Amino acid sequence: MLNYELLIKKAIESGFQNIEIIENQKKSLNISVFDGKIDKNKISASSLISIRAMYNDKMSNIVVEDHNFDLDEILKILKNNALSIESEEKNDIYEGDKLYPEVEINNYDFDKIPTSKKIDLLLNIEKKSKELDDRIVKVSDCMYFETSTSFKIINSKGLNVTKNFKYCYAGVGVVATQDGDTQNAYNIEAKKTFDELDCDTIASKAVKKAVAMFNAKQVKTDKYKIIFENEAMSSIFTAFHSIFSGDAAIKKVTPLLGKENEKVFSDKITIIDNPLLKEALEQQPFDDEGVACYEKVVVKNGVLNTLLHSLKTAKYFNKKSTGNGFASGRGISARGANFYIEKGSKSKEELIESLDKGLLITEVEGLHSGVNPISGDFSIKASGFYIEGGKINRPANLLVISGNFINMMNNVIEVGSDIEINGNDIFTPSILFEELPVSGE
Repeated sequence: MLNYELLIKKAIESGFQNIEIIENQKKSLNISVFDGKIDKNKISASSLISIRAMYNDKMSNIVVEDHNFDLDEILKILKNNALSIESEEKNDIYEGDKLYPEVEINNYDFDKIPTSKKIDLLLNIEKKSKELDDRIVKVSDCMYFETSTSFKIINSKGLNVTKNFKYCYAGVGVVATQDGDTQNAYNIEAKKTFDELDCDTIASKAVKKAVAMFNAKQVKTDKYKIIFENEAMSSIFTAFHSIFSGDAAIKKVTPLLGKENEKVFSDKITIIDNPLLKEALEQQPFDDEGVACYEKVVVKNGVLNTLLHSLKTAKYFNKKSTGNGFASGRGISARGANFYIEKGSKSKEELIESLDKGLLITEVEGLHSGVNPISGDFSIKASGFYIEGGKINRPANLLVISGNFINMMNNVIEVGSDIEINGNDIFTPSILFEELPVSGE
């Protein structure tokens, strides 16, 4: 095991101005069954140590997996890397905050649950899915996943913080057939403990989704008032969440650039970023740069209060980091953590009852190719239900909905109360919007 305190001591003695170590340990279990047999049973573990250090005013870094890596060799590599850097970009290491919020630690021990019990859960979900409706002809996927993460930052400026996450989820995919009509559906449930996973709930939701879409057909091309159900709305919100990032503002690729303290959405829209949200799977006491996290109102009744900032983007705009610097495939970027639209007072059923004619959209596709976060324009495939006289009339599919996210968020009729936290850190309730163009038959 690398001696981090000794590495820091040696670095300072060797002429490094500062040094920081980030340790990221992950352990996971992935099980799947198919047709009553185990299809996959895989345990994975990884431990990455990212070290960055400033030498001669240049920041260099190295990533190692070997905890027995020679300390002097690490410092030699870091020094040589720093001496080869020609960029004039100024970097620094964060000294930490005086106080960090306390979060509830999940001490649940997944290892105490026998693997056989986890397999039995999946076999029961698969069996239940087939028994619930004789139109279910196949269970295409039935899986369980659990993960445990430990993230530690320690540096020469005195910062020494650790955060831990543990959770699991189970999901099932079903195929239903009736009179030559085939429908697929998937349901996944995420929980902080294995004991919270319910076989009947997981199976029944997937089956209900599939059989509800029998005999679906297109609606006529027209403009419709639309309810985006919470899952579909969450997917759309996720596709556009980068517009709230300080990184997008630096690149000038967000329609919200320079609009702090201006009204950007309907006054029915309030958007919260709360890394400390107790109900969420991951509570973040600090971001991946060591900045203390806190709850913030990003949009209040349609008015943009702030963008989300990392240390880099905050420095660029001469602001303070909002504690939203998180690691991505391209390094640190500013993004939300438990980022959501605040719920309203009306249930989804009440939203449906308020519509004389419209659509309830439950599934959206094409969010990668059909969404432009820079302009806000979108054109996405969708399916759901046609509403007439305040009631669901029939299922509808092969729809294409077009519009502009900013315009749509300014034309909100009502925000629903059915917000669900189910494995994602970006989520919304169902929302009823004014008319949007829909291409159908």
